[in-house]
Amino acid sequence: MFRIKRVSTLRSGKLLAYTYLLLTLIMISMLPILSSQPPGNILRVALISEPRFLDPYWGGWNTGFLAAQIFDSLLQYDVNGSITLGLAKHFEVLQDEKAYLFVLRDGVKFHDGKPLTVDDVKFSFEVLIPKYDTFGIEYFANTTVEIVNSTTVKIKPGRFLPAVQIPLMASIDCAILPKHLLEGKDYYQSDFINKPIGTGPFKFKEWVKGSHLILVKNPEYWDKGKPLLDQIVVRFITDSASIMAALQAGEIDYVFRGLPYEAYSTLVGNPKLEVYLSRNPPYKLVIQFNCNHSILSNKLVRQAIAYAIDKKEIVSKVTVGLANVTHSFISERYAPTSGAKIYEYNPAKAEELLDKAGYPRGSDGTRFKLELLLRNEPEEMNVGYMIRDYLSKVGIKVETKVVEFGTWLDLQVKGEYDFNVGKYWIVPFWHYQLFTTKYIGMGAFTNTMFYSNPEVDSLFEQWIVETNVENQKKLLVRIDEILSTDLPWIPIYDLVWLNVKGKYVKGPDIPIGRYVFFDKLYNTYIEGYYTPTETTPYITTTTPTTPTQPPFNQLLIIVIIVIVLMVIIGSVVLLRRGK
Repeated sequence: MFRIKRVSTLRSGKLLAYTYLLLTLIMISMLPILSSQPPGNILRVALISEPRFLDPYWGGWNTGFLAAQIFDSLLQYDVNGSITLGLAKHFEVLQDEKAYLFVLRDGVKFHDGKPLTVDDVKFSFEVLIPKYDTFGIEYFANTTVEIVNSTTVKIKPGRFLPAVQIPLMASIDCAILPKHLLEGKDYYQSDFINKPIGTGPFKFKEWVKGSHLILVKNPEYWDKGKPLLDQIVVRFITDSASIMAALQAGEIDYVFRGLPYEAYSTLVGNPKLEVYLSRNPPYKLVIQFNCNHSILSNKLVRQAIAYAIDKKEIVSKVTVGLANVTHSFISERYAPTSGAKIYEYNPAKAEELLDKAGYPRGSDGTRFKLELLLRNEPEEMNVGYMIRDYLSKVGIKVETKVVEFGTWLDLQVKGEYDFNVGKYWIVPFWHYQLFTTKYIGMGAFTNTMFYSNPEVDSLFEQWIVETNVENQKKLLVRIDEILSTDLPWIPIYDLVWLNVKGKYVKGPDIPIGRYVFFDKLYNTYIEGYYTPTETTPYITTTTPTTPTQPPFNQLLIIVIIVIVLMVIIGSVVLLRRGK
């Protein structure tokens, strides 16, 4: 009897062991599901390029995204892209005085606890912005700030240019920085640009170079109830394939730049993700000409090249059909684009114009040779190779030269190129620098096409001082008509940015792109950790509630309960059989 009892006990023990093994395997198999959820009200963002520093005035897309969370300006962009009040609670354009009046909000504090004062505004606009900001150097040169009282200032730029200055004052190009930390210091030698202190919705906590950066909620933010997130954790992942893998594994919650067009079909099929095809910020991929070139200075040649290129096929092959063909130099965001001249694919027309320009085919079928400058970026290289093939069909022999970004810029500045392919942010005040004669020879991101048209110059000078929005639009429409005839550029397509987030990421901030990528994520939250009190699609002011238990934690609790029950049942069976 003892022997039989021993066998029964052993078998029961094996049964319990197998039960433990099975439960362990179940738990292991569920780890990806559990780990794919964010560990709290924390947004995990991937950046494909790590910034050099956290300077709000630098202008880099990656730096700007991070700086927008840390700093504020007197005005700001709302979720619809409209300009509204920021650090200022009142704003006026003083047309007669050629100045701007601002009244500061009460009780705003920097992240170190010091109050924001009119002295910080004066210091930022007189000392920092005109010297260090990409656009401030031009548009806020010789600015003076009159302190009217303890909360009010008048900002008087050297040139009064509302069409440019108001949008800039709503961006971090005009971020207000603390005088008490920066006065008397060499800005770029200070530790401030690596460990910044602003008034924004998130505070800088940690930066491990080559790995990650952490921003934490500012509990004393002036816009009460915001931000909704507790943290933003930014991971630096420098290749698209790794970003794709992290998204699908649930290790990243949001990415807005760095994904190839080919990734769309895979990502949109993932039930855990939401994919947005965003056309903000407005960028165009263009062909840019050196208008000082002995051949390309001829407008007929540039127009012939436009007719020789099949934009629709480029869009189909390079962007898998996601982008839109464009003919305009501007964006519908700023003015109607219907007046732009259209160049449909027409090789016969291209040949006719080339003959008319005085460049017939030679005995070998070649009219002339050009060098196409490309930077080592796959999308631009693919477009460039297609352009080379199109032009060969109309007798233009093209050799391509691929270089890195810095060299690409340097060669343009020096005028040592024939034509190139590039991507450009489409905003009127940058066009002012790109297409007016006064900016020829002024360096990178200015008029490196060496293009000059007195009528365009005059129209831009009218636009830049115009305060009436409808009049601004009329001027831009006329500029577009002229540029699309002269063709210092050939616009190919409007870029589409793949914004991808986990479905549990909520709020109206995403997709970003209202001003480059410099948008705050203060209306964003993780479902289950925050319950919005507003029913409208745009959260403005909300009060955080007690976090509810997220679905993945409920799942974990259920799994634990099941394990405990099964262990109890197994133990009971073992005891009974052991008697």
